Amino acid sequence: MAVPVPAPTDTPWVDVLASIEDAVFVLDAGHRITAVNPAAEQLTGVSAPHATGTDVGELFGESPWVGEMARETLRAGAARRRSEGVLVAGRRDVPVSATCAPIVDTDGRPRAAVLVLHDLTLQRTLEATTRRADRLAALGTVAQGLAHEIRNPLGGIKGAAQLLRGAVGDPALVHCTDIIVREVERLDGLVEQLRELATPPHLRIEAVNIHRVLNDVLTLQRQAPEWGDVVLRTTFDPSLPAIRGDRAQLAQVFLNLVKNALEALGGTGQLSVSTRIDSRFHIRRRSGRGLFLIVIIEDSGPGISEDHQAHLFSPFFSTKPRGTGLGLAVCHRIVNEHGGTIAYEPRATGGACFRVALPVSEEDQVAGR
Repeated sequence: MAVPVPAPTDTPWVDVLASIEDAVFVLDAGHRITAVNPAAEQLTGVSAPHATGTDVGELFGESPWVGEMARETLRAGAARRRSEGVLVAGRRDVPVSATCAPIVDTDGRPRAAVLVLHDLTLQRTLEATTRRADRLAALGTVAQGLAHEIRNPLGGIKGAAQLLRGAVGDPALVHCTDIIVREVERLDGLVEQLRELATPPHLRIEAVNIHRVLNDVLTLQRQAPEWGDVVLRTTFDPSLPAIRGDRAQLAQVFLNLVKNALEALGGTGQLSVSTRIDSRFHIRRRSGRGLFLIVIIEDSGPGISEDHQAHLFSPFFSTKPRGTGLGLAVCHRIVNEHGGTIAYEPRATGGACFRVALPVSEEDQVAGR
């Protein structure tokens, strides 16, 4: 006698499926989908009515390993199968872990199967964030020692150049001393940035309205010559809750990202800034589950080549002719200190997209409060 598989219209069954955050697919013995939960709809971008009755191989046509895993589970019967891979969902690739278990009758014959897909995007992002933080910490230790040793001779060089400037009358030589002073000041600024990476300032944590921070940054940058004819599009949800953070430090993050976007646009194109709650992931807290607020900054510029994307947040890596390569590294450090993540995402239509995820204040976790 087969163990009955509850129909998707069964109210308790629907409630159980809806409460599971991972994507769940129920298959019959003929490899066809009989039920999916809301998380599965969100992950695949396919609605339950369209998914129901579809062969598992057809539903995951662009990710054949998933369908093969489900079919093998139904063939083998008693074995539970696990695997990890990339799920092609619409226009994005999602790293997932997959588990498929058979539902058997009293004779041990498979009559159905349950396929569960767990989105690994946040886990992979946090792992990458941790690795970068470890590298920055190691660099910071070296930078802290070098900063003192470098700044002392820089001060001597600058003082000598200023004395020399007052002693020469040849305009060409005066110009040379000015170059020396200017370059020393640039190096001094670079050393200061290194010190900031090594010894980040103490965060002044408070409830922060992220839209006020973004509006202040955009208002400031619109006065800059680099803005030119750039078209700004903002999509802000005014009901979003506050986050807990350091207003000045977060402003530095978004100022850096907007500046980079404007440099990429070269005075023409489109800059988009949007906010929303990320419903895919939560933070486990004593008071319950916390949420992430997402800020997305996109531009229609040339984007970043695939070869460079893996090094974006590494210190001293820059695609700009005179860039120090510390701007995004500092952004990464600040966001990491806030318990968030920052990542680059290529745009299907071209251009660059940076996604910053910040934890919502524990006192204000529900949007609209």
